[in-house]
Amino acid sequence: MMTRRITDTEIAARIVPTMLRWPADAKTIAWDRLRECVDALRGLVYTVNAQCLEAEHDGDLSPEGVIRRRSKIGQKALSELAEFEPLKLAEKAAAANLTALEDRMIELPKPTTNAVDFMLEQEVRSYVADQNSPIEFVLKAMSDRRVLSAVLTAPPFLSGLNDTEWNMVRERARVALHPQQSEMQQWLNKALAEVRGGAAAAKRMLLERCELREDGEGQFRPTRTSLAAVTDHPPTGH
Repeated sequence: MMTRRITDTEIAARIVPTMLRWPADAKTIAWDRLRECVDALRGLVYTVNAQCLEAEHDGDLSPEGVIRRRSKIGQKALSELAEFEPLKLAEKAAAANLTALEDRMIELPKPTTNAVDFMLEQEVRSYVADQNSPIEFVLKAMSDRRVLSAVLTAPPFLSGLNDTEWNMVRERARVALHPQQSEMQQWLNKALAEVRGGAAAAKRMLLERCELREDGEGQFRPTRTSLAAVTDHPPTGH
């Protein structure tokens, strides 16, 4: 009547094993909450596994009693996971951190007030517009702030670009001008996705360990029919 025991190694391997590769120098509240959420998810599965083992070794429980006890343990844990507070806190902190990074990336080249620079930017825009593919030329010149300034401080058509191309240049420029913030955004988004995936992995492990399935109404029911039910309703022969 014992289902397969989940080992500590398996828990760590199935629930956000990539946490080991997260930036070690990331010390913001968001990263603390993300790591705490992973620990909490692993802890939830560990606790359920231990409770199931205790039920399975309880000599006072019948086989049907073990099934019922495991079901209750799993249902309680899955209900907690559905509104998992550590995940909510991690998502909230990550969103705030991403917004703060975004706010620091708004600085882009501003229109010049110098007549000489203004004339130079006009020449640059004219040169870009004369290219066979203005957008390709600009994207290859992202490291040249003079080109970015000329293109981004004037209407798109003056550089031979349409609105979509101009917006693409603008977004690429934000990344080029703020590489550290952009990299941290990518790491945070990746880690947040991994934590959400970890919550899904924890759910699968709980279902497996407690021998439950989720029905169409979101209710968790035993996958194994109790022996009492089989006895009360024996299969009919044909």
